[in-house]
Amino acid sequence: MTLIVGTLKPNLIKEDMMKLNAIALMAVSVILGLAFSLWPVAAQDESSEESISPQEAQIILRETPVNVPELIEKVKRGVVVIQPIDVSSIAAAELQSIGSGFVIDKQGHIITNHHVGGEASVADIIFWDGTHERASLVATAPYYEVALLKLDDPDPAKLFPVTLGDSDTVKPGDLALAMGSPGSAEGENIDRSDPMEYWGLRSTATMRVITGRHTDLKFEVRWNTYGRRMSLKYALYLPYVFRTQVPLNAGNSGGPLFNRQGEVIAINTWAGFSPAAQQSNLGVPINCAKDFVVQVLEHGRHDIPWLGLHCIFPPNVNNAEAYVEFVETQRPEGLWVFDVAPESPAEMAGLRKGDQILMVNEGVPPRPEDFRVMVLSADIGEEFALSIRRGRREFTVHVYTVPKPTYVPDFSV
Repeated sequence: MTLIVGTLKPNLIKEDMMKLNAIALMAVSVILGLAFSLWPVAAQDESSEESISPQEAQIILRETPVNVPELIEKVKRGVVVIQPIDVSSIAAAELQSIGSGFVIDKQGHIITNHHVGGEASVADIIFWDGTHERASLVATAPYYEVALLKLDDPDPAKLFPVTLGDSDTVKPGDLALAMGSPGSAEGENIDRSDPMEYWGLRSTATMRVITGRHTDLKFEVRWNTYGRRMSLKYALYLPYVFRTQVPLNAGNSGGPLFNRQGEVIAINTWAGFSPAAQQSNLGVPINCAKDFVVQVLEHGRHDIPWLGLHCIFPPNVNNAEAYVEFVETQRPEGLWVFDVAPESPAEMAGLRKGDQILMVNEGVPPRPEDFRVMVLSADIGEEFALSIRRGRREFTVHVYTVPKPTYVPDFSV
C-alpha cells in the first residue's frame, strides 16, 4: 500500500459558493471553537521552542505569493466530513458530533483525530460531492490523538487521496491551509446533521502561518489534566505539535493542514475560542500519524519506544501547575534520573533514581524534553549509550528501547 500519492485536480461542487466562502473565511478569519471544547489554551514557552512573533507572521503572510483557489482545487476532494454513529443503544443508531478527516489511499483508509472518530466503531462519511458512505474504525491512538478508519465498501473511482508530507521539515514562518467541515456539536436543539443545510457550505478553508513548534511538555500535561490530576490519555506521546495562526472553525478537528505544495503536514486538533487563543491553534504532526498507520496496517499494532526513565519530572508530579512549578523552581540543571520504571530496560541496565546522565550517545546531554523526543523518535531495539555519574563514580551503560507497555501510561521515556 502506498500512502503518498500524486495530487489530482478536483472539480467543484457548488463552485461559486465554495470559492466565495473559502475566500471570505480566509479574509475574515472566522473564529469558532472545536467540538472538543474542554481542552485548555496551550501554554507558550518561547524559550524552549522554535517560534516567530505575530508581527513576523503577518509580514510573511503579506509577502509570500500563493494561489489559494488553485491550492484548494488541488486538495479539496480528499477532505471528508466524519459523523461518528452511536450504536451502543437498542434504539436506532444516532449521529454524533461532526468532525473532519482525509482520505489517504484508494483502499478507503481515512485519518482523523481520536476525539472525532476513535471512540465509535462506525461513522458516516460525507464526501466532497455530498454522497455518504459508511466507515469502520480500524485502530485509534489517543496518545497521538489519531484514529484510522476504513470505508466499508470503497469505490476507488470516487476516492482522491491526499499527499502526506514530512512534518519534520516544517518551520515557523511556513504558510499553511486548514480545511474541514464547519459543522459542530455545540448548542442544543440544533440539527447540524447536514452542514450544507445549517451553514450553507460543506467545507471551509483558512490560511495563515505556522508560528511555533512546541517541544515543551506544557501542552501535553495540560491536555491530560482534569481538575487537579492527570488522566494520562490524550496526546501523551507526541514529540512536538505545531502552533499556528491558521483560523480553525468548529468541526475542523481531524481535518488536514496543508503546506503550499498541497501536502498534509499536520492534523488540525485544537483551537481557541477568542481571537487571542486562535493565535495558538494546535496541529498534530503528520509524521506521527504516518508512523501509526504504517505500523497498524503492516503489523497490526503500534509500538512506542521506551527505556523506562523518568527524566522530565518525578512520578508524583500529577498536574500542569505542579509540572510548571517543578521545572521552573526545583528541577536541577542537566539530565537526571528522577525514577526508574520496574522491569524496564533502564532498570535491567542498572540505572537508579538520582543518577545524572552526563552524555547521550557520546554527545552533550539534551534538555529533558528533548531527550524524550530522541527516545520517541527511535526505533524499537535502538541503542542508547548513557554516560552516568553516581556519587563520585562515572561509568557508561547501554540501554535498548522496547515497546512501551500499555499498562504504563505515563511520561517516562
